[in-house]
Amino acid sequence: ALAFALGPLFGQDTDLTGTWEGTTYVPDSGDDQITLVLQKAEGSYTGTLTDSMGLANESKLENTKFVDGTLTAEFMIFNGSDYVRISLTLKVSGELLVGHWEDPGGETGNLELKRKV
Repeated sequence: ALAFALGPLFGQDTDLTGTWEGTTYVPDSGDDQITLVLQKAEGSYTGTLTDSMGLANESKLENTKFVDGTLTAEFMIFNGSDYVRISLTLKVSGELLVGHWEDPGGETGNLELKRKV
């Protein structure tokens, strides 16, 4: 019974399926609105990420894992000249997904997403 009661606190029974929206700051570019769409699949998640700057247009999530309340994934953006793989780490925090993204050059940004109702 204790494991059942504490499961949601540790993300074990959490269902992230849905549309999540939030804002991040992209260095040298400014604020960027993010839309993350998640679907539960085979013990993890699939989905897409879109941003308001047009760098990611329904970019497919890859290498997605959801372990101990933390979602990790990668997605591709097009920066105008090259495709770049971005890593995403988001932790369940109440009604939010909170974390950051990082590019291969070490550029990073905080991210806070709320499920769209």
